Amino acid sequence: MNEDRLERAEKLVKLGLGVNASLTVVNLLVLFVLLVFVINEPAEVKGVDPLEAQELALEESDPKAELRDFFMRTSDLLDRAARKNGTNPAEILPTVQEIEDACETRTIHSDESQAVLQRLREGYDYYDLDWPLVMPQR
Repeated sequence: MNEDRLERAEKLVKLGLGVNASLTVVNLLVLFVLLVFVINEPAEVKGVDPLEAQELALEESDPKAELRDFFMRTSDLLDRAARKNGTNPAEILPTVQEIEDACETRTIHSDESQAVLQRLREGYDYYDLDWPLVMPQR
């Protein structure tokens, strides 16, 4: 009787190992198919042209364009706050020439960029605005 039970237990173990091995093979095949599908499937976002997105990425990697974009976005918010409070924005904002001179340096750490930042920060402090968290790092 013990031999019979031992034989049954051995058969069950072998059956369990066989089923586990089969399921492992099936899982690996499914994973392989999914990976091939994901890798070969082009990423598409509705309404976004991949070539246009690539051009924008190249433009954003240009330090000069990055600085100009940051200064313009920061200035726009300050301009709106000044107009809302009845102040002439020219009294608060850096001039277009100051911004251009800062952008030409291609770094946020130049004296020209620091002067523009100082002027913008003073305006933000004056109108109690939150300073932008994202700034160019170069």
